[in-house]
Amino acid sequence: MKICIDPGHGGGDSGAVGTQPFRLEEKDFNLGLALLLEEELEARGHWTILTRRKDRSLSLPARAKLSNRTGADLFVSIHANAAGNPAVKGMEVYHFPGSKAGQAAAARILESIISAFPTHSNRGVKEANFAVLRITDMTAILIETEFITNPKQLQFLADPENQQNMATAIADGIEAIV
Repeated sequence: MKICIDPGHGGGDSGAVGTQPFRLEEKDFNLGLALLLEEELEARGHWTILTRRKDRSLSLPARAKLSNRTGADLFVSIHANAAGNPAVKGMEVYHFPGSKAGQAAAARILESIISAFPTHSNRGVKEANFAVLRITDMTAILIETEFITNPKQLQFLADPENQQNMATAIADGIEAIV
């Protein structure tokens, strides 16, 4: 399967920023997880492309166009969530409204992630008119791994073992939709 992995944000766009008990910018977390996911998927025989491999700016249309040019079968955008209330937590996966393939992929991948991290809140599969979901020609999902603004979840996201397990869980979910 050809999979385009999109580490959300980058360059001058830090995305959300966790500050307690330490500082972590979403763009850095997203890129790290995307690189681990790429390694995991390639080890399983999938073909992957990343929309960015370093800390650089890339517009939302450019991300989708890159994916469309490659003929990818699946577009996976990686993110960490944020909220004004630091107690908010949980994982969720988005797909474009009305996309049955997107809904099925989002459900399988979220199920796999929650199975790997059963103590985390399942915020469900959701629809959104996000540009990267709307402009892509293939099945597309956007994963919100956890809330970087929640101090406990920030520590979870920053842990290298959790990042590797998250990459494995996402890859398992992707393989369940093949």
